[in-house]
Amino acid sequence: MNRGERFLEWLEALKGKKAWRPARAALRRSLAFPPGAYPKAMPYVEPFIWEADRERNEQEAHYLEEREAYYLVAALYALKDGAHQKGRTLARALREKARESDSVEKRFRALLDADRDQIAFRLRRAVALVEGGLDFAQLLDDLLEWFEFKGLRVRARWAREFYGTEASEEEKEKEVEA
Repeated sequence: MNRGERFLEWLEALKGKKAWRPARAALRRSLAFPPGAYPKAMPYVEPFIWEADRERNEQEAHYLEEREAYYLVAALYALKDGAHQKGRTLARALREKARESDSVEKRFRALLDADRDQIAFRLRRAVALVEGGLDFAQLLDDLLEWFEFKGLRVRARWAREFYGTEASEEEKEKEVEA
């Protein structure tokens, strides 16, 4: 099980508890702050990060970026009220929405052009456009890769998914190997 799937399980378990309502409110409110900077969201994400950190060295180069990715996905999950739909990536969901509105493609291109400082804001706007659920486990994995590798492979895959050309099986295997 990859990190995205484990984190989704964590969020699903939280959603099933009595604490979901205040957690959802705190996580949604955290979207107004840099990821990981809103103290009221910390009780809902830090226990997972602490457990994940026990499995690896906390001094890795991308630790802070990974932490921000967890907070951002938790907040977006709360924004969509936990509407998870396995296999429905953000790019595919935006493609569906683009059939209704021409401005969606403009937002999608802005998302692809986002740099490190803009990604949280642009993701929030993109996710808010989408109706229905998203694959939040895949979104976390995409963000973790985005932060580690400047998003080059993720941007290419998102563009293929949005513009309608799926990756060949050979390309998918190369992405898994990398």
